[in-house]
Amino acid sequence: MDKNQKIILFSGIGVVVMLLGVLMWMLFGGNGKDGDDARDSDSAMQAELDSLRMVNDMLQIDNLSRSLDSLPNFSEAEGMTLQADQQDVVNKYNEARNKIESLLAELKAEKANTAREKSRNKEHLAKIKELEGQIAGLKDYCKELLVRLNDLNVKYEEEVQKNTALTEQNRVLSETVSAATAKNEELTTKVTNAQRLVLTGISLRAYNKKDKNEKHVSKAKKLGVSFTVTANNAAKPGMKDFYIIIKTPEGQQLTGGGSFSAEGTTLNATARRQVEYANEEISTSVYWDVNTSLTPGDYTVRIFCDGQCLATRHCNLK
Repeated sequence: MDKNQKIILFSGIGVVVMLLGVLMWMLFGGNGKDGDDARDSDSAMQAELDSLRMVNDMLQIDNLSRSLDSLPNFSEAEGMTLQADQQDVVNKYNEARNKIESLLAELKAEKANTAREKSRNKEHLAKIKELEGQIAGLKDYCKELLVRLNDLNVKYEEEVQKNTALTEQNRVLSETVSAATAKNEELTTKVTNAQRLVLTGISLRAYNKKDKNEKHVSKAKKLGVSFTVTANNAAKPGMKDFYIIIKTPEGQQLTGGGSFSAEGTTLNATARRQVEYANEEISTSVYWDVNTSLTPGDYTVRIFCDGQCLATRHCNLK
């Protein structure tokens, strides 16, 4: 019990004691007087009694008002941040609390009228009792709603904690999956690189009609690209298709080797040759029959196999 409640309690007790004292005096102390003196004394005592009753009524109303202050007031802004079921409880609570304030105002007015008119008939007393009963019932209802709201708050706090834990677990799992994916990609890249064929000794030569070396490319009847595939135990053995792309000094691509897929697109080859590879070093050449005029200069040669560009070289032909 706080200080204000103690003050109200002891004040109420004092008023009740005074009322009892006045009644005892009226019953026993006033019999010795006679006539007008007795009547004047009775009137004074009645006035004093009415005054004390009014003070007691005001103390009761003040006590009810203070008890209303113990019920928190939820603003609309605070309510808007709640979940749907929490918001419903808050709305009911605020409605009940507002009703209590309205009934308190009505009770105060009713008791003030009773005191002013010095009337304490059954109708007024019944109305006051009805209002006090409604206020008490609504106060209990508000307390029940506060308990429900607290239970909902605890429930949602637990849900928030669970969701936070799940979010953290998902984050850790996602990071683990990402790390594993990156590791797999790294391993795949390493395996791919390990399986990649390595070419050495790449050259581009011009040949005459007797398949001899031709010094002047303008007289060439055939172009040949020669290279060596090094040994690689990690590579897949079997028949390998080597595609050659040759571009002239003017940037024109020489065609005739069909199309193939590499580097995520479809390309046109200058020439193609299939070679059996058994993971051992092997040398080969790919030839292209000249069907257009060729000029001296730097020719670009690209060699593809297994969907990858294995080498790019710039070769000068006179």
